[in-house]
Amino acid sequence: MKNEQKKPTVAKSQSKNWQNKFFDNFLFEMKKAGLKPDEMCKFVWKPFSNKELKITGTDRDLDFSKVQASPDEIKNRLEGLVSSDFNSEEFFKNQKLILVVLPGFTHHTLKFPAFIAQKELLKSPLDVVELSIGPDGKSTVEKFKHKGGGVKLVYAAYPRSNASAGIILEPLFNILEQSKSLRRWVLEEGYKIIFVGYSYGAPLGLELLAAMNSGEYSDNYLLKNTLAFLSINGAIGGAYLADTMLDKSKKFNVHKFISLAKKFHPVGLPLGLKTDQERDDMIGGITSLAHEERQARIKEFIDKVPSNIKYISICAFLPDNDYDKKIWRNLDDWLLHLQSLASKDVSIYNDGQMVLDDCFLPKFPQVAKENRIELGAIRGHHWSVSWLTFNAGKNKFPRFPYYRALARTLVEAGVSN
Repeated sequence: MKNEQKKPTVAKSQSKNWQNKFFDNFLFEMKKAGLKPDEMCKFVWKPFSNKELKITGTDRDLDFSKVQASPDEIKNRLEGLVSSDFNSEEFFKNQKLILVVLPGFTHHTLKFPAFIAQKELLKSPLDVVELSIGPDGKSTVEKFKHKGGGVKLVYAAYPRSNASAGIILEPLFNILEQSKSLRRWVLEEGYKIIFVGYSYGAPLGLELLAAMNSGEYSDNYLLKNTLAFLSINGAIGGAYLADTMLDKSKKFNVHKFISLAKKFHPVGLPLGLKTDQERDDMIGGITSLAHEERQARIKEFIDKVPSNIKYISICAFLPDNDYDKKIWRNLDDWLLHLQSLASKDVSIYNDGQMVLDDCFLPKFPQVAKENRIELGAIRGHHWSVSWLTFNAGKNKFPRFPYYRALARTLVEAGVSN
């Protein structure tokens, strides 16, 4: 018999607001990890109503006064929290859940894949497995990176991940549908699925759910055993960075870059472009991340996603001054800050790649209001929650307290098995 989890509690006055719940859970987990209130301030924003913020437009907010948290505010918040006996270690050890991670743009070129390349996972109760397409182009290859015996963390390493969404979706579906371990866990051992879409993986995940739900893909077991979809820093509504890179009038644009990379292959290596296929795919992928295509595809799938699961999202944004802009000291921060310039005149609420309102989930007409849960935003850049380092940077974001806080909040939302 599995060990039953007790649901964590929060102060009654905060129980109606999911952002408050996650905020309190994150503070609680950071406190357990030894962080002080003045340190916590560097990683959180106060809960906010989307209507309170002026995210874009001529009257947009120009400072962070509406969401800035002070050490005293955090200290008072912590003192007011109701103690909880929720144990995240027991959650990850005993819950029969599969977290299917759908990673972001160009994941296949990265030395350190999102989430699963963190050494802390090797000491965790998680089973960590990477799924990919085999040499025959059809079968699924399973590569276990760690066997902790508990919750399954499945990284869907779909091929051609810098290609357009239309190219990616079917191979992604096939990888999952044909996985022997995934099928066994679900059909024989009673595990349930949570799709976790990170960055480009978020809109891909929504489109995949819509395709299965509408019968476009013949799903035998995935959808009926899915509890929730979690979007983390999701590139759902489109990215101004992609818009800018597609603009041929810009001095630096993807068309010029790919043309040059095809003539001089070393030019593409910093972005991991090693093959002709990867170079050819790049423009299509960036087009799929731009506003025009994202907005069009939302209209296509918005009424097709399943209505019986929960849709949960969390975003990020970071002030310009929080970036370490010295390239020799923190390459990741330098690169994200450079990318953030495409959004800085649109909104201060950007994470280096996404403006906040493009990270929110659509209001699906067939999904009940209580099944659409927004957890707000953390104070970090786009990569802060998923890597220790993307290239050669330094990431001090408390990722594992963040993951534990997400687990606590999922339980509060009824997403457990």
